[in-house]
Parts: sequence; structure tokens; C-alpha cells
Amino acid sequence: MRIALDHTSEIGVRAGRLLLGEHDLELLGIVRRDVKDRDRRLNRVDTVTDVDAVVTDDPESTILAEAIEADVPSVLWADTVDAGIDASEATVLAGSNLVSGIGRSLAERASDEAQVLFAWTEPGKPIRSGEPVSFPEPVGPRWGTRRGMTNRRLEVAAPVPDEWAGILVQATTEDRIRTFGIADLATHLESIALASGAVIAALGLVPSGIHGPEEFADAYLAAALRIGLDIASFTSAG
Repeated sequence: MRIALDHTSEIGVRAGRLLLGEHDLELLGIVRRDVKDRDRRLNRVDTVTDVDAVVTDDPESTILAEAIEADVPSVLWADTVDAGIDASEATVLAGSNLVSGIGRSLAERASDEAQVLFAWTEPGKPIRSGEPVSFPEPVGPRWGTRRGMTNRRLEVAAPVPDEWAGILVQATTEDRIRTFGIADLATHLESIALASGAVIAALGLVPSGIHGPEEFADAYLAAALRIGLDIASFTSAG
């Protein structure tokens, strides 16, 4: 894999470090930034023409336009493509982040169950009423607000004031309840989410068009688990 990284935050920096752990990585090119590192795979790149994927944590980055022109798949931490960019002929994986990437992929995997609760944390002041959600520690029990509901899925966002983040997916059938939980430092989880998208795009698993990670849930979560994602899970009687 040959990946170009355009980063502006700690999320991108950490994602790059995680990608260096991939055994089949040939190049991690840092876009227009000098690199001082003993790892020979880590180098400065000034163009994105000779890579398998371009990844960025910057919602305002111009790198997407360059990748489209070079016909190279792009991976965005942001959920959407800038309205000023024509991505109609591009290959883009958008929303390679904790909620839209890891969270929705887990929820997609549980979609064959009768009822699904999909909950996530977001920065904010904790609330004292609403929908109860029991995230794994150190996030723990929180109150959340409904963000979406269908006859099969309830989506809840729970504000947290600190550096921790979490995901909870609970799938309920007539005879059992399957629960999947994630909790860790927010920047760590976001970097895993971004790096996982980079991996599946560089491997050629994302076709032409604008897509979300949940469309490739199995491959995306497999990459995340290999990179270092920890998912707590248990099953109880319904």
C-alpha cells in the first residue's frame, strides 16, 4: 500500500503512526511536509499521483481536488464532501470517523436483528434526563438525546465533557440481547477510524462514487480490529 497523508490535527498524526504498523505498507507520504524519521517508508510527497489512496483529517483541505484530478481514491475524516468540489467522477470514502465509520459499521452489522440501539458520545455538557445509555468504562452510564428513530433503530447522542468517547450498539431479538461497546480516548478512536478507511481504500475495496464506511462494514471493522480497536461484547437473554 502507498498512502498519502494530509494532516492538520492530532487525529491525522496518530492515524499515520497506526498505518506504519501495517505490514504491507510501502509508503506513507506526508503531503508537502518535511519528514525526519528512520522509517524508510515515511517520506515527504509533493504530489499525490503515485499512491493508492489519499487521506486527510482536514475538512477544508484542498487535497481532495488534487486526488480527484489524479484519479486517486480519497479518504475523508469529514462526513461530507465540500460543495464546491465536483466529486461525481471520483472515488471517495467520507465519514471515516468514530461515529459515521466505526459506529455505523457496527450498527450495520447488527441490522439483521429485531431492534437496534445505536448510541455515541459527543463533546458537550452532560444532561440529566433523556435516553439512558450504558457505555463501557471509563465513559460509563450517560443520558442522551434522540437523534433519529425508525421502526428498527433508535439513535442517541450523549454529551460528555472530557477527552473520552464511546459507542454502544445493542441488538435485541425475542430471545437475546447482543451488546457491543467501545470506550477510549477520543483522539485514539478517531485515528483508528481514519486509518481503517485509508487501509480499505488503498486495498482497492472502495468503488467509484462517494461512499460511507458502513457500506463496507466487514472489511472496515476488520481493518480497525487489526489496527488496534477493542470492542467489548456480551449476550444476555431477551
